[in-house]
Formats: sequence, C-alpha cells, structure tokens
Amino acid sequence: MNWEDFSIYADGRLCKGCLKCELSCIVAHHEGMTLKDAIKERKHLQPRVHVVKSGDVKMPVQCRHCEEAPCVQACPTQAMSQGERGEILLLQEYCAGCGLCVMACPFGAVSLSYDAHVHSGFTEPHKVAANCDLCREWRAREGKEVTACMECCPAQVFHLVRTKDLHEALRQGISPLEMASRSSCAKE
Repeated sequence: MNWEDFSIYADGRLCKGCLKCELSCIVAHHEGMTLKDAIKERKHLQPRVHVVKSGDVKMPVQCRHCEEAPCVQACPTQAMSQGERGEILLLQEYCAGCGLCVMACPFGAVSLSYDAHVHSGFTEPHKVAANCDLCREWRAREGKEVTACMECCPAQVFHLVRTKDLHEALRQGISPLEMASRSSCAKE
C-alpha cells in the first residue's frame, strides 16, 4: 500500500473522548517513551491528533491534507509543502516555530511542540510545527500496518481513506466513508 495516497478520517459519531489517540500519538512520535511517560509529559508534548469536546460531542481532529492548504501558504520557511498526491509534508528541520501555520489551519490540526530530535541550527530546544504524518517513522520502526491512533482506539474512530476521496467528499459535503462505499459499489 502506498501510504502517500491516504489520509486519516475520524468518524466523530463514534468518539468516546477517552484521549487514548492523543497519548498513543505522543508515544509514537517520541522514541523510547512509554504511555506512563506520555501522561506525565502531556503538558509539554503536543499530540498530532487532538480530541475537541463540546457538550456531548467529541471529535478527533487531525490534518485534512487540504487541497490548497492554508498552512503551506502561510509557512515563510517552506518547511510545510504539499506532495504530488495532496499530502501535507513537514520538514521540521526548516521550521522556525513562528506559528503561522497553526494560525492558518482552519481545523486546528497543526500545533507547536518541543521536539528534541530536530536539529536546525538552534542551540536550545525550541518549538516546531507538528501535524499528522501517518506515523511514518513509528510504523517503519515498529513494523506496524496502521497508525498509532488507529491501533489504540477502542471505538474504531479512525479510518484510512484516499486523500483524493477525502477532498471530493468534503467538496460534496458527505462523509468520506460514504464516498468510499459508493466507489466500491460502483466497481461491483
């Protein structure tokens, strides 16, 4: 499977707000960290998926890989770019930590976080942008077939969808899962 063709879609109707996705994301992006460490360090380390709660509604939010991504357009150092398949790419070593991408993202899917393994000429730790990267390094390191949030979610909120189908579904105002089922029905 070519992961660059996919994005994660979160079905908010299923989310229970347990925050396991946030903690597993922190663990996946900080090699050697345990779940216990993630709970202790939660204040200082931002996950790349955020659960937003409002009344009875809970919704995991992560990068939507927008077609004309505002975060990419706002980035003054070109640390954020858009791949040929529509995926948002982030080169943290070029990130100045200015936060313009955070302000530009209409979904709140980009955050600033301290990242100890980024070396971009700074002599002290500094904040850098972070967005969902489909756990590329973690999946490779751990031999995983799914992302950390997909693996840990007891409600199975997270789904892989083709980025182009996600864009089309958002244009049509329908669920990407409905779009995927329409596509598979059309092929039968």
